[in-house]
Amino acid sequence: MKKTVLSLMLLSIVSAGFAQEEKEAIELKGVTVSPLNLEYENTVVDKNMPPSVQNLERKAARFDITELDIYNGQFEAYEVFFEQNNGSIIATYDSEGKILQSYERFKDITLPVAVREHIYKSHPGWKIHKDIYIVSYYDDRDVSKVAKVQLVKDGLKKNLKLDVNEVYQLAQN
Repeated sequence: MKKTVLSLMLLSIVSAGFAQEEKEAIELKGVTVSPLNLEYENTVVDKNMPPSVQNLERKAARFDITELDIYNGQFEAYEVFFEQNNGSIIATYDSEGKILQSYERFKDITLPVAVREHIYKSHPGWKIHKDIYIVSYYDDRDVSKVAKVQLVKDGLKKNLKLDVNEVYQLAQN
């Protein structure tokens, strides 16, 4: 019995010694690692939007479809739904994890200063009552960023539809 216990102790000490051995890093030549949805992130994420919008967009950009239980690489596309209290994103990924298209909808967010200033200058005395921010992304087309806004003044309501990118261009001129 003593020999067995001593043998086990010696074996565990030797095993621990080998476990501490450092491994050298392996360098892969000709391999470039880059985020798969960087184009999506750079195109869609607007630094003027509230952090909640930006965070959900970044979450969709960095999502790894290979971690899904249903992922097997056999399907052409995978649709993933991201949701938070003020908005949602439906993103379609190809079998390699690249975003092919997405539809984003955010409700009652704080619109960027340029958009609010544009609204107040073009509609003096009106106040923003409700808003919806919609982004449509397609891998091979321009991104559509639209703000649908309901204004109120003296019991009256008015609905506007603004192309956010156009408003930014007007603000720069």
